[in-house]
Amino acid sequence: MTIATTIDRDDAALVPQVASRRDFAALMRAVCARAAAAWHMVLDIVPAQGGEAPRIVVSNWPFDTIQDVGTEALARLADSPVATFPGSRPRGWQPQALAAMTGHAPLRRLAEHGHGEVFALKVRAGRQRHLALLSAPCAGAIDVDAVARGQIACGYALARLAAARPGPDDDPLSERERECLFWVAEGKTTAEVAVILAVSANTVNSYVAHAIHKLAARNRAMAIAGAIRRGIV
Repeated sequence: MTIATTIDRDDAALVPQVASRRDFAALMRAVCARAAAAWHMVLDIVPAQGGEAPRIVVSNWPFDTIQDVGTEALARLADSPVATFPGSRPRGWQPQALAAMTGHAPLRRLAEHGHGEVFALKVRAGRQRHLALLSAPCAGAIDVDAVARGQIACGYALARLAAARPGPDDDPLSERERECLFWVAEGKTTAEVAVILAVSANTVNSYVAHAIHKLAARNRAMAIAGAIRRGIV
């Protein structure tokens, strides 16, 4: 069954403004709100194929949920029958059903963290494969049509984000340094960033310190402000 492939007028206004991950995070918060979802997460699942943990692009999940369930279990949804392509009608799934369909038991723990229904959405931006997750505490609470429009908006926004990424001359940070600074800018603690990136807290502090040095800043706040002005995070 197909569904309309247009996006919401408000999302259409936001997509052209996506020039950084912070802009993309704002778009996903808007998509989440319009769909009446409580939580959102977008995963870059390509790194998982090379033995690394899937990268979280944006998310408003509590870090203890991420730690308990694991991004590897979530990334498995992308290659399972529960994930829908753009243009297909999305379907919400309960955690028990997700675990049964994928054979990955950690997905059952989503129910313990309040996720009563989860939508898994395949998103492509050029050659990059992503998985967008929208969820709510109660089944039937999420607007399915809004989810479908949000899925398309997510794809457009990711494509714009890739095109707007600063060049090497404008961005002195490594990918990991940029990741750490982004999550710190989003208000995450060192411990939370460590869980999200699957590294130690000492490693996070080291990456942030390198970022501060490369951006010629005196502290985290100055580094974040400078990175935001330059569109790095």
